[in-house]
Amino acid sequence: MLLTPSGRGGLYLLLRTLPQKRVIVPAYTCKAVIEAAILANKEVVYIDSSPGSMNMDVDQLGAALTDSTIVVATHQYGIPCDIERIQQLCTDHGAFLLEDCAAALGTCINGRPAGTFGTAAFFSFDSTKLIHVPMKAGFVGTNNLDLHNRIEALSATVLRPMGIARKLTLLFQALILLSLESPILYRLFHALRFGLRGQYTSETSELSLELTPFHINQMSEWQAKIAVEQLGGVGNLVHQRQAVYNVMREALSNCTKFCLPPADSNCEWAPIRFPILCQNNKFDVYRAGNRRGIDFAFSFTNISCPTTMIHARLYASQVLDLPFYFKLSERDLTKVIQVVGALGQ
Repeated sequence: MLLTPSGRGGLYLLLRTLPQKRVIVPAYTCKAVIEAAILANKEVVYIDSSPGSMNMDVDQLGAALTDSTIVVATHQYGIPCDIERIQQLCTDHGAFLLEDCAAALGTCINGRPAGTFGTAAFFSFDSTKLIHVPMKAGFVGTNNLDLHNRIEALSATVLRPMGIARKLTLLFQALILLSLESPILYRLFHALRFGLRGQYTSETSELSLELTPFHINQMSEWQAKIAVEQLGGVGNLVHQRQAVYNVMREALSNCTKFCLPPADSNCEWAPIRFPILCQNNKFDVYRAGNRRGIDFAFSFTNISCPTTMIHARLYASQVLDLPFYFKLSERDLTKVIQVVGALGQ
């Protein structure tokens, strides 16, 4: 395991290390994945989402595979993709399987942890994830000792120590995030950052093709210490997320205007989001919820894939994320369910 500046930084290092020239990615994904691939001088190939899932359509994957391809298999929001089929296809075609576990730390598939199906995987510790470090961090893992050594060697040349100004900036940003736990300060921030500007999200589809500190700054010792302290309680965090996920699915099962995320029938996942698909205009749903005191999150509304990726584009237009985080109280959860349940009828 190697610590990295962020999830995207880990992916960048992995792709820089690997000789294959083509990278296959899910069309519905964070643009940081696309940016890392291009920065690593790879050709990006998109696979559309499957009908009924925000993950990659495995039926389309086989025709794109060769021994010169890398497959980035993403467990979107911590909800597993069909990783066992993807693994078999990669084995059959000699392709390199790289798991995107940025959102899937703690998720299992048939008793096996996400991140152990491919030859390598990368994970993220940013503020939206199960383990969160100001402002971002991550790690990569591989079961191939030679690859591990090559990534480590590349890291020694690419990564540089974080300067004092950068450390102070991260600490200041972390303090701002903590202050926004106050409902009054959050509403003020939201009004200034989005409401007065007529915006819903800061996401854009425009790619940023320059290396950032999240690609090239070493994780600092204090960031690593914060991550390690949280890792000791990751089991409890997983169980808490699973419990809230199941409560939300059960309580909102009668909604007709939303499609809910899939059921975790084996209680194995560690989701970081509870994404719903709005059958009507999601911005209308957002505004209606906001008026009733419920804020939603926007994930990948503005994606970077070609317009021919029909299902991915459809999901991007429909997905809203319900409040779903480790400090969600029972009272808050009840209010979320009541408001969203009413909007979904």
